[in-house]
Amino acid sequence: MTGWTEEGLARAWRALARPEAGEAWRFVRLAEMGGISVEAGRRFPEGREALIVVFPGSRPLDPARLPEGGGFDVASLEDRAHFAGRTAVALVRRAEGPADIFAIIAVDILRTLEAAAGAAWRDVMDAFLDRVREWQDFMARTRRPLSPDEQTGLFGELWTLRLLTETPLGAAGALEAWRGPLRAAQDFHLGEGALEVKSALRTGAFLARISSVEQLDCARAPLFLCALRLAETLQGASLADLAEELRGRFAAAGLLRRFEALLMTAGYLDEHAPFYGRLLEIREARAFPVEGDMPRLVRAALPAALRSASYVLDLDALEAPALGLPQMLHAFGLDSHEP
Repeated sequence: MTGWTEEGLARAWRALARPEAGEAWRFVRLAEMGGISVEAGRRFPEGREALIVVFPGSRPLDPARLPEGGGFDVASLEDRAHFAGRTAVALVRRAEGPADIFAIIAVDILRTLEAAAGAAWRDVMDAFLDRVREWQDFMARTRRPLSPDEQTGLFGELWTLRLLTETPLGAAGALEAWRGPLRAAQDFHLGEGALEVKSALRTGAFLARISSVEQLDCARAPLFLCALRLAETLQGASLADLAEELRGRFAAAGLLRRFEALLMTAGYLDEHAPFYGRLLEIREARAFPVEGDMPRLVRAALPAALRSASYVLDLDALEAPALGLPQMLHAFGLDSHEP
């Protein structure tokens, strides 16, 4: 089962918009995942959207384990007759939580549940609650302006996103490929492959921070690490300029709302635009195929007790030759008109 989309969830929620007299909840089944069912729901009288994960058997839940905040809450629905004999946990949008952002988060959590399907119910529950907490922590941080390094990283992602809109993917395919705001292991998923973008403004050695083992060790192929070296110039564009240009492109394609939601999820808020005045341009773009003997951490070679790791890779010290971006796009079956 694949293909979860925000629009698909929105259709399910729209179908639940009109309650019967006195109804506190309405539900519709979305999927079964290894004995665990998932439903879309609405809570009335407010009509708030919800995603409900239902586990077999009646199990007591410690309310202290259920996170809250960040635009949505987690609540136990075990007392509902609809879930008699089962344990239901609902992710419910708060009034202040933007509906578009909530849909993106719900889709990401569906994909998390799908990846965990087949594990013991407690492991699935932990995966669900851990992902919710990660989103809540992330949303709490988006109220502050991006740091200079975060601005540089987002500039590189948006520049690459613009590049992909010029390929046969078009605006729709490029936006679907952009997974950085969803905290996927790589910034872009292109077909069966993936692309991780690293951007640096500093001179000297290009030091790329690899945030997880999975970033350069995954089943997706081909996998590329794209290194963008930026410079501040009077002829460049600001992060705000680049965001506005992409808004125009996605508005023309009827995709502005989704782009706005992803942009906000990436930490970009218009109220912070005055902080993003640096004029940047790409001075160098290289693509490294992640294969063979390329230096990186590989999960199979690590001790089982080592659960996570991050590290710094000196890209200028790599012995393997880098490709140009046209060659990289060719490896994904794409051609670009970007100069």
